[in-house]
Amino acid sequence: MSSVSFLIDDKSPLIHYDPTWAAGNSGDDSLADQYFRGTFQTSNVTGSVATFSFNGTAFWIYGAKRTNHGTYTVTVDGANFAGNTGQSNVNLFQQVLFNQSGLTQGLHNVSIENTATGSLYVDIDMVTWQTEFNGTQLATETVDDADPRFQYQEPAWNTNPTDVNLFNNGTGHSTSVSDASVTLTFTVTESVSVFGTVGPGNGLYTVSLDSQQAIQYNATTYLTFYEVMLYHADNLGPGQHQLTLINLPETDGQTLNIDYALLTSR
Repeated sequence: MSSVSFLIDDKSPLIHYDPTWAAGNSGDDSLADQYFRGTFQTSNVTGSVATFSFNGTAFWIYGAKRTNHGTYTVTVDGANFAGNTGQSNVNLFQQVLFNQSGLTQGLHNVSIENTATGSLYVDIDMVTWQTEFNGTQLATETVDDADPRFQYQEPAWNTNPTDVNLFNNGTGHSTSVSDASVTLTFTVTESVSVFGTVGPGNGLYTVSLDSQQAIQYNATTYLTFYEVMLYHADNLGPGQHQLTLINLPETDGQTLNIDYALLTSR
């Protein structure tokens, strides 16, 4: 067995934050540039929760340990791990707040809850996880948005998203039409990741893989970020797969932007 690691930044829609969380920024925090890519999510509300799911055997939650941070509990598949603290007399960044390894290969659900009182903070900088596969080497392929394996519902999509020059290869697809879909058809044995933008002009979308139930995500963030992981799945098994994303804007003009996909196979 071999393993491969994946990373999602704090702003990825794959991490779900309850409404008490807010984006950290340099306007409010002069040390924001010490975080990975200069971004983080933070909350000082007791009981605030962030959640994510992954398919693998190990994971790591990264954040800061600072003078105004407090305690937090991490829950893994229903098991609580309390007594963690982010308090430090010296500000430390990109620190492992919690990790667990030796899990059974499969889907795991993780949450982190601020258990501190007195308006003390907990923050999330990024999350990584590890998944196992049979074999010794993986081949990775980048599928650009213009690749014919992406099939866009016409005429709902366009090839002129805002600041398209900042997309990978300088190309992208965008739609503001409600229920507009795009389907990626591919053949791999291991994983698929789809990348696009998150920002104030992006909104809700759903993703469904093969015959599985659709999952809803939210791409709305306070600033626009590019090449962000919008979806990931692994341990897919051999054969052809179909992945469908659907735009579900809550207000007029909210877009779903597709940049590229990464496929891995043995």
